[in-house]
Amino acid sequence: MKRSRRVLNRRIRFSCIISSDWFTMNGKAIFQLSFHAFAAVMYFCALVRYEYLPPMPHKREIEHFAGRLKYLTYWNLIVHFLYFAFSCVIDVMKSSSKYSKLTRARDNLYAGIVVPYGIFVVFMFWGIYSLDRELIFPTALDAIFPSWLNHVSHTVILPVLLIETYIIKHRQPSLLDALKYAAVFGLAYLLWVLFLALVMDIWIYPVLQNLDWPGRCVFIVMCIAWQAVLCYVGEKINYCIWGECIFHKIKSK
Repeated sequence: MKRSRRVLNRRIRFSCIISSDWFTMNGKAIFQLSFHAFAAVMYFCALVRYEYLPPMPHKREIEHFAGRLKYLTYWNLIVHFLYFAFSCVIDVMKSSSKYSKLTRARDNLYAGIVVPYGIFVVFMFWGIYSLDRELIFPTALDAIFPSWLNHVSHTVILPVLLIETYIIKHRQPSLLDALKYAAVFGLAYLLWVLFLALVMDIWIYPVLQNLDWPGRCVFIVMCIAWQAVLCYVGEKINYCIWGECIFHKIKSK
């Protein structure tokens, strides 16, 4: 009975926190929550739509292995959906004692993964696309991918990130810490790409398949260097909008 009462009391306290937050929200907070909810729903719809795409026009049966999970675009969409869903939770828990810890985790994710990889996907995709679309998004995929899904995956990400940076004051971790988060995420994906290539004989992207090994190494090193630059760029964009306060502890707004 005592344990049941403790559980009930915790649920009541949690409900009170949520309710009080909802009733004390000002216009800015409501806009932030609405924006986060919109972004989370948009990315969730994109992820669901991927599940209903026709089979990719691969030349070999083994290339269907792991499906969309082979691609950085899909990893990026998952990260952005989780980030904005997590932001929604934070938006309605500002009275919670765990608020500062949650915002710190959110801001580290933002600076180390969400921003650099979001920008990377947009510029890498459209950069290669402008040179030779067959190396990144072959013409055959036009019949499979809805136009809106392609733009949610490779275009909309950038303006959404800029709006997020403008409306939310993110505490900026040190550049070294941001690079550590980016490195862990990037290393995980690089190992996945190499596993598919060396063990499964699947080159995910035509651009990698068309290069020899020295060219692939140069390409990978350039991508790693670009991630470091994008972590720095993300920090500077945040600083230009919010100033020095991003390097200090941020209180609930």
